[in-house]
Amino acid sequence: MVAAMHVTHLSLRDFRNYERLDLKLEPGVTLLYGPNAAGKTTVLEAIYFLATTRSPRAGADRELVRFEAQGDIGVPPFARLVCDVARADGRVRLEVVVQRRADEEAATGTAPTIKTVRVDRKAVRALDLVGNLRVVLFTPADIALVTGAPSERRRYLDVTLSQIDGRYVRTLAHYQKVVQQRNSLLRAWREGRRPLRYADDELAFWDRELSMAGTYLLHERLLAVVDLNALAGPLYCQMSGGDTPLALAYQSSVAGIDPAGDSRAIEQAFLAHLVRLRDDEIGRGQTLIGPHRDDLLIAVGGIPIGTYGSRGQQRSATLALKLGEAELMRIRTGDAPVLLLDDLLSELDTERRAHVQGVLERPDQQTIVTATGTDDFDLHFLKRACRWRVESGHLYPT
Repeated sequence: MVAAMHVTHLSLRDFRNYERLDLKLEPGVTLLYGPNAAGKTTVLEAIYFLATTRSPRAGADRELVRFEAQGDIGVPPFARLVCDVARADGRVRLEVVVQRRADEEAATGTAPTIKTVRVDRKAVRALDLVGNLRVVLFTPADIALVTGAPSERRRYLDVTLSQIDGRYVRTLAHYQKVVQQRNSLLRAWREGRRPLRYADDELAFWDRELSMAGTYLLHERLLAVVDLNALAGPLYCQMSGGDTPLALAYQSSVAGIDPAGDSRAIEQAFLAHLVRLRDDEIGRGQTLIGPHRDDLLIAVGGIPIGTYGSRGQQRSATLALKLGEAELMRIRTGDAPVLLLDDLLSELDTERRAHVQGVLERPDQQTIVTATGTDDFDLHFLKRACRWRVESGHLYPT
């Protein structure tokens, strides 16, 4: 039986426009409604941040600390986020503190913030927090998942798989460091700062590291795309009212791999392609293949929906991918993730709204929805939802 992972309590201090917030949350559906810029989306952002240690909106963590926040004597201003999570295997408390550095420290060029992460009051690495709370976030800006750059689709796969499996997020972090180190070497050869005669020997180690970590990431993404096809394809049909499913295809930058092949075959293809690209990579000073250069192709009836789909098709595809992501987490972990849905119904027609509201009311799932008002929701939904009116950083039960 699938358990309902859910946030039972959220506490914020000096986060965005909230000076203080202590919010008790129920395991079912919660509706936050109120005018724009009141603080509805900030609640979703806080929960997402506690699940992933990253903000879906901020360009830098410094932006998360309330502008008017005052530090204590000798202590710069900071934002503190805490949540209690009920899971099938017990309860856990997650905490992240983001502290601005003192002005003189920031002026030296060091990172502008210090981030402290705790799980059950014990300090841990940010990587070790990921997966303790699993969430799926949908915002109006997520249509870029379909219409935007390949990096948006890579991030979609990485965030999903990192929350499912701790090995994935650790391997991803290692892979990104290897790419940075390898690129640094390639640039040194391109700029003549290192003798080229040693290039093959020096790159041999980094090629092995890149191919081993990259093969694992690539294999996991390929498996996930197979599962997402089976999950998101039918969801798209239900929401679009058509009978042509959404189809996903993983586009790897590594030539010669078999999508159904085993890890050893993928690794061999990876290494062989690196050898063929050696001169080109040195000439350009960057690593040209690997998971960091891949894409996820999204089509309906063989037509790329990001380029040729209507706005309604693109929004339905985005929502199908997000709900497919939630179902993939549910199947693989045995825990239903928390759904965070920001301004969900604003651009959906009546038929799609009815379908989405049915999905939201699953009894074994915590869902937190934001809206500017309650008019778009049917009476049955409103009766079952726990409702809060949000005004200027304050929540009022209704």
